[in-house]
Amino acid sequence: MSMEFRNLAGNTVMIDLGAEGQLAFALPDPAAEPGLGQVEEVRLLRKQIEALVRSSGDPAEAALSICVLLDEHLGLAEEGFFDDDDAVQDAILAARAADE
Repeated sequence: MSMEFRNLAGNTVMIDLGAEGQLAFALPDPAAEPGLGQVEEVRLLRKQIEALVRSSGDPAEAALSICVLLDEHLGLAEEGFFDDDDAVQDAILAARAADE
């Protein structure tokens, strides 16, 4: 089974998943992406979430940071999404206090 991928330069890369000895692939660091990758990091919510996950070594800390980020962008706390989660509410309040 093979799959095709397109890289940032627009080139198509074919990967044969059944082949032995194929190199393992890893996600590149978004800060190291040339050109558009660096521009997208600032404005795309996906890139901001990706940076939070990469910078956190702890999944619980990453989830908390993502909840705070989503609240900043979408106002989820005002809609009641975090009413039953005291840890997220505390983190949101701390982030708001730090912004002031």
